Amino acid sequence: MRVLRVLARRVALGLASAWAILTTIFAMFTLTDDWVLGAQVGRLRWVGAGEQAVQAARESYLSARGLDRPLEQVYVDWLGNMATLDWGQSFESGAAVLPMVADATARTAMYVLPALVLAVAAGLGVGLYAALNPRGRLAELSLVSTYLVFAVPNFWLGGMLAALAGAEVIAVPPLFVKHILPIALTTTTLLGGYVSYTRAYATEFASTDFVKLVRAKGARRLRVGAHVIRNAAIPVLSMVFTEALGLLLLTVFVIERLFGIPGFGTMLLGAVEQRDVPVLLGSTVVISAVGVVGSIVQDLSYGYLDPRVD
Repeated sequence: MRVLRVLARRVALGLASAWAILTTIFAMFTLTDDWVLGAQVGRLRWVGAGEQAVQAARESYLSARGLDRPLEQVYVDWLGNMATLDWGQSFESGAAVLPMVADATARTAMYVLPALVLAVAAGLGVGLYAALNPRGRLAELSLVSTYLVFAVPNFWLGGMLAALAGAEVIAVPPLFVKHILPIALTTTTLLGGYVSYTRAYATEFASTDFVKLVRAKGARRLRVGAHVIRNAAIPVLSMVFTEALGLLLLTVFVIERLFGIPGFGTMLLGAVEQRDVPVLLGSTVVISAVGVVGSIVQDLSYGYLDPRVD
């Protein structure tokens, strides 16, 4: 029953948060000046169109987007459609929004999920090894290498490599540019934080009495590491599901624009530029859903890692 209460609470909070975010997005793109309409009106005035033609174009634009009705009616209809997954059609392309958002999300997940797994695994391993062997040369070398990779402007290096490959200066397989390189760049972006968090918390637990007792009983390093990492995993998990989500949202915009990947970031940027409100609202639902699922997994993981957590 406790698990069900946690799930119900998180889902309820997620729905409330999604409603607040959707309402904010709707207000931002309906109560502010429409730059797309303004550009169309500006072009008409530039070619000398009369006021009647400008007014007709404005009315046609608003009618095509369903914005010629009372704003409160538009708000209720659109939020109701978001809840029923009837997201309508894109203003820009006319394509159905739900499969459009699903395809873009799947394309982004093709490099984000492998990168997240690699970053977490490597971060836990390097951070734990450095915490258990603070004076070892290999630990120092691994830390220096990790932070160096984190500090180097990898997006610039990746962009240069992609540009050289596009100009056929160097022979690089398309698979490398479109898949392997985005995974590598996303991994290195996340890796430094995971190593730092894991090393800090693992060092704290490595000096506790129960770890000293495990060492005194002659346990192997792997066994000692398992005890340490299980206790240090709770604060590290908090970082995985909070900071990583925000960092990934920023990362996908850069990577997809850099490599021309038709993923979630590219779609969302295009929707903002074109004030494509159905796509914006559908994308917001996806982001909120990922946050809710991540929060639920995080809460359930706490109880698994530490039975003392209620």
